Amino acid sequence: MPLSIPPRVGAAAVTSLAVVAGLLTAVPSVASAQTPAAGTVTGIAPAAADRVVSVGGTRVALTPVGDSGATALAPLPAADGATPGLVVATDKTGTTVQTTGAGGAPTVIDGHAARASAAAADAVPLHFSALGRDGRAAEAYITVFDLDHGNAWTRQLAVDPAPGDECTAASFARTTCALVPPGRYSVMAFVSTLPAQTPSIGSSRTYQNISLVGQPETAVTGERTFAFDARDAQQLAIRTPGRTTKVPPQGAMLLGYDRTAADGSALHLDMHPSYLLDQHFYLQPTATVSVGEFQARTRVRLEAPDITLSAPTAPKLHPEYVDRTWFSDVASDFPVVDGTTRLRVVDVGRATAAELAGRRLNGALALVTHDAGLSIAEQSNNAAAHGAALVVVRNDGPGDISDPGGTGVKLRAPTIRLNRAEGLALAHLPRGARVTVGGEPASPYVYDLYLREKQRIPAHPSYVATRGHLATQTNRVYGQPSQPSTFSEAAYPWQPGDGFVVSTVFPFQGGPRTRTEYRVADPDTAWAYAVFAPGTRYNTMFPAAPVQSMTLSRPGRESYADHDRGRLAFGRAPIAAAPNPARPVQRSGDLMRVAVDGFTDADGNHGSEYTDPSGVQTHLAIRADGALVGQTDNLPSGTVQLPGGASRVSISFTADNPQSWNELSTHTDTAWSFPSATTDAVRTVPVLLPGYDVGVDLHNRVRADRHGRVAFGLGLRRPDGTSPELSDTPSIDASYDDGASWRAARVTRDADGWRVELPAGSGPVSLRLHAQDTSGSAVDQTIVRAFDVVR
Repeated sequence: MPLSIPPRVGAAAVTSLAVVAGLLTAVPSVASAQTPAAGTVTGIAPAAADRVVSVGGTRVALTPVGDSGATALAPLPAADGATPGLVVATDKTGTTVQTTGAGGAPTVIDGHAARASAAAADAVPLHFSALGRDGRAAEAYITVFDLDHGNAWTRQLAVDPAPGDECTAASFARTTCALVPPGRYSVMAFVSTLPAQTPSIGSSRTYQNISLVGQPETAVTGERTFAFDARDAQQLAIRTPGRTTKVPPQGAMLLGYDRTAADGSALHLDMHPSYLLDQHFYLQPTATVSVGEFQARTRVRLEAPDITLSAPTAPKLHPEYVDRTWFSDVASDFPVVDGTTRLRVVDVGRATAAELAGRRLNGALALVTHDAGLSIAEQSNNAAAHGAALVVVRNDGPGDISDPGGTGVKLRAPTIRLNRAEGLALAHLPRGARVTVGGEPASPYVYDLYLREKQRIPAHPSYVATRGHLATQTNRVYGQPSQPSTFSEAAYPWQPGDGFVVSTVFPFQGGPRTRTEYRVADPDTAWAYAVFAPGTRYNTMFPAAPVQSMTLSRPGRESYADHDRGRLAFGRAPIAAAPNPARPVQRSGDLMRVAVDGFTDADGNHGSEYTDPSGVQTHLAIRADGALVGQTDNLPSGTVQLPGGASRVSISFTADNPQSWNELSTHTDTAWSFPSATTDAVRTVPVLLPGYDVGVDLHNRVRADRHGRVAFGLGLRRPDGTSPELSDTPSIDASYDDGASWRAARVTRDADGWRVELPAGSGPVSLRLHAQDTSGSAVDQTIVRAFDVVR
């Protein structure tokens, strides 16, 4: 059976990521469509190919995750890095995705397109207008939902309301009017307020804020006008008593609502903005609904303040870093403040070459006045070239600075934005006054709060995040033994009936470390997690060698109750290959499904490894009675035809990872072998799965005892979690010269399985394992540079 190579979306960071129902492991973020390097491909039928669709002129990648039915969805950044936000809508016709902003129509990614509703003889027009929180005409995403029959009409106000707009019964249109039959309706809108210095309506990555406005229940008996005024909405307020927090960039992740009709039809709408300048959501209070169910949902992340400024005689300052997406591709390329210092302030005007000529700033805070004729990068780098340690760009007009004035240039010094009033306060400090600057790029705690208001939006939407009433989770992220490691992370909150879950990929700052996370105790919210190493790219402005990130996803999902305390660990060595737990090796008749994850850490997190231009080389081979029946050096997932009757089958997977960021598991070789025969039902193959429990530190190093020896636990299990009966004691050999020579380790029984005592040595240790059970299933595994032994 020939295999056509599916195109794969290359690994890189994105603004947001979605996964579809059936997901047991989170999936890698994506940024550009690539095809992996071609190689030997025979005998294995692959999963469906990835595809890229156009949504409002923006490319959006949809990546199936093997045979699990899960799909990753992510917008791909444009050349200038302007990745848009997304609107995801699910109703009885299916799921559609639409970009925020003025362009494009919904793109169906699941189900079928809604048909235009025939205008009933008694249909009445509904007219719409919208105002942002600044009082200007605003764009709005409006949904009219029939509370009796579950039909939905969407209108996007992306032009100034004008007389004569077509009034139509179409399910989607860019007009200010919809024709609907009289009845009971929910009429709600996401109203987007754009920055003060930009047109109030238009395509943009950057918004000032987003508001949910409207009536979740109202009667329509004749022609009506709905004026959505974001000024009627109240700010969602979140307090964290006893701890100072702020919403970090992109931390306002979700504003959405659900509405159920009398006949049980449901509408789910989510808006995932790309970037909000003030990082606030606003919700208009509503009456309690009497028909069906209604809930408003928000998701907000809070961390320790990443940057603070304080100065004598100045009011409270609210500094924010300029949007890093315009100036870097990865977080490590964006300069930030780490620690506390006191700096003198030097006003350098607009930081032109003429204004800075001959000046030496000698580590001062350079106060720069924003100039629309100069890019922020040019102004900041001019000041940095003259010795500025920190650049503060103050606006010279109303509102917040939103336009970088140009992209594709890296910043040389941490660069912060202030509004006009706060910038003038710094400019007028007494002579000799100093500004206290504090920076904490690696927050020791995160509040990831998924909040729901049921049946109504209260007059004052607020939440008090008291740590004693939240679920607490301690995360440990492991890195490389001797070189810096960078990471990204994502958490995915699933709600009942979800088809897609969109999240944001955040840099995990500070290298290998432990961090505490807090979540709302809610049995209806189930979380999945993923960590990416090295940190993923959120843009592609600067040329760089291809990198394949190790994506480690936690199998399954977890809900939390009050006072729950848990631990998660990602990247603990050794890292080797294992079958994907969502798609175990199964045989039906003479077809066998195989899906192997080359990145599987000691805590059971999984991620795909495959041949690509990064230098990673993998090879999957399947044999029956020694004869090759299928192989690929591309994505190690698919279905193979086995010979009829009984045979001894082996699945072997080798991987070489020579990438510069990686020091461990540079070569792995795993072979599972087992007897197999034609089946009349789907049967999971009882392959042997080894597990290593090594007491490594956060850099995947373990200290030897005074005799130079290291001991650790070894477990062996089947896919169903049961322990096999072994035919003999498993054997493990160790090598301290990358497999050139081997010495036997001492393996003994203990209460939890087996105890392995390595021969004395130091440096990267390689492991070679053999184990076999009494039913004839065996595993042979070699891990070159499994972890580091220090003395």
